[in-house]
Amino acid sequence: MIQPVPCKLITCILPNDGTDRTLLSALRTDKQIIRTSSLQVRGLAILAGEKYKSGETPENVMVRMVSVVVDEEQADQVFDYICEKANIGRPGAGVLTMSGGVLASTYSLPEGVPDEE
Repeated sequence: MIQPVPCKLITCILPNDGTDRTLLSALRTDKQIIRTSSLQVRGLAILAGEKYKSGETPENVMVRMVSVVVDEEQADQVFDYICEKANIGRPGAGVLTMSGGVLASTYSLPEGVPDEE
């Protein structure tokens, strides 16, 4: 029986510009992290509301929500790595969060599984 291990969940909201694919590839290559996902979702920048007249709602845009499950021991290091790789400090780069209390099963991909194109 597989025992779940304590993990942390790192969630990023990134622009829909390919940053998510670059990040997922880097996580797999550099950190051997495969417990990831990327979903296309609608986003609304709260600060964008300053550009609109009172009572108007800013247009929503398509963004990517990236989820990464990591072991607790490596969570802080991976959080910093993601912040750097996704260039979170640039304007409009998105948001990065980390939460605890996640249990996950460990698994690995079989040898020879190619990366998606």
